[in-house]
Amino acid sequence: MDMFSNACKEFSLTISLKNTQVMTQGTSSSPIITMNVQCLDIVHQFQYLESTTSDNLSLDVELNKRIGKASTALALLTIRMWKNKHLTISTKVNVYMACVINTLLYSSEAWTNYNHQEWKLNVFHMCSLWGILGISWRDKVTNNAVLTKAGILFMFTLFCQRHLCWIDYVHHMDNGRILKTFSMVNSL
Repeated sequence: MDMFSNACKEFSLTISLKNTQVMTQGTSSSPIITMNVQCLDIVHQFQYLESTTSDNLSLDVELNKRIGKASTALALLTIRMWKNKHLTISTKVNVYMACVINTLLYSSEAWTNYNHQEWKLNVFHMCSLWGILGISWRDKVTNNAVLTKAGILFMFTLFCQRHLCWIDYVHHMDNGRILKTFSMVNSL
């Protein structure tokens, strides 16, 4: 790290030591890394561009944060959107997709979900739709009927659509791009 720091100094760049942290993934112990004789902080979670990465390689922390942010967006729109009787279901669903689903699935193109995580996302999705459509669990309406009424897809399908768009984007990149080369190597 000292060599990197010295190279930065040659270009008049300064590295903020208080904002530089170390996180390892898949290791039993974290290395001690110093820069300019100061030990860098070891962290277990790292947030970059609103996405959280954890050292245990689990997506659960990121999913909990995404669900929390989507819940906040959903709650902020309750009075003006969801309880507004003058708006059509189509308008409400379009706002839901734009504001809540995009918040929930932000950066999901890079996620590798397990069944319990997909289930968690689908539970949030269905509960949100039930609330938006004014349907109670006492009404004994199936999830398929709710999705049909809203004209929207299951969470798993929305998730897969995002993955496919990302794969298509990478596929159409010029050969030799680092991302395309990395994606091809990891898919083998």
